[in-house]
Amino acid sequence: MNQIDHIAIAVFSIKKTSQTLHHLFNWQFSDIKEIPEQEIKASFAPLGDLHIELIEPMSDHSKLHTFLTKRGEGVHHIALKSGDIQVDLSQLDQLGVQLIQKTAQLGANGKRIAFISPKETSGVLFELCEALKGEKYGDE
Repeated sequence: MNQIDHIAIAVFSIKKTSQTLHHLFNWQFSDIKEIPEQEIKASFAPLGDLHIELIEPMSDHSKLHTFLTKRGEGVHHIALKSGDIQVDLSQLDQLGVQLIQKTAQLGANGKRIAFISPKETSGVLFELCEALKGEKYGDE
């Protein structure tokens, strides 16, 4: 868990934000994908060994919409690469770390993900993510 996989930015409009970031930095974002299990849409731009993920709520009732309403647009979480997410979650649990999920769930691009409570990390939401074989970001 010592490498960053991606940094997620919560936005109200992926289309608008991706156009701005493309104009400013020439970042190329993947097609927007829906992740109904999390009630979000997502798009990725590669930046060397890590990616920027834009996440947008699918409805006004999603947790992400609540986050955006309370805090506004900006960094949502930092995702750390995991070689075996269940082993990492078990180790953190044994250390007494408060986890949002004790088992991984399916995330964007077929990755297995789980979150650590931001109460444990000075208010920063960290995600563990494990790439499944053959996983690729967006249209890479």
